[in-house]
Amino acid sequence: MTFAYRRFRLFAVILLAGFSIFAVHARSHAAQREPTHAAIITVTPETRKPVLEDFSWLAGRWEGHLGPMTAEQQWMAPKNGTMQGFFRLTDTEKTIVIELFTIRESQSGIEFYFRHFSPELKPWEEKEAYHLNLTKSEGSVFRFDNPVVNQLKDAILTRVDGETYISHGDITDADGKAKAIEVTYHRVK
Repeated sequence: MTFAYRRFRLFAVILLAGFSIFAVHARSHAAQREPTHAAIITVTPETRKPVLEDFSWLAGRWEGHLGPMTAEQQWMAPKNGTMQGFFRLTDTEKTIVIELFTIRESQSGIEFYFRHFSPELKPWEEKEAYHLNLTKSEGSVFRFDNPVVNQLKDAILTRVDGETYISHGDITDADGKAKAIEVTYHRVK
């Protein structure tokens, strides 16, 4: 081997050793500077608990139709934790049914009570008023559900705009058949 070749080989070994040391040092330095991974926290807006004031838009007089029959509602504004309402269903000759409503704010949430009466104010329900709990409140849709089987299953109020809303209820009739009742109400001025 020539002197120049030995010198070149020694230079190559020193150069490779230097790169190896540099690479090890760079890797350990990068490991030391590597950022620690923080826990990812997703922040979502808190769901606001519905309050009785959310139903203040109902205050006033409303009218709609259920087939050939006229459905009328009158709601009082919220006050002292309750709203009261009155319903009358008539045909061209007589009053079919009268209902009294209460929407109430309690510790457990918003509750909807109502009871049916004959025109002579004889209650249709044998024991007590229907009691439904607000289970969904998304924008303009309010869903109340009844935990009691074989009664009114739900009542869904959908506010279309300031002058219109839809009342939908799923019931089980006297024959045990499921039935839906839906009325589109318009504000009466």
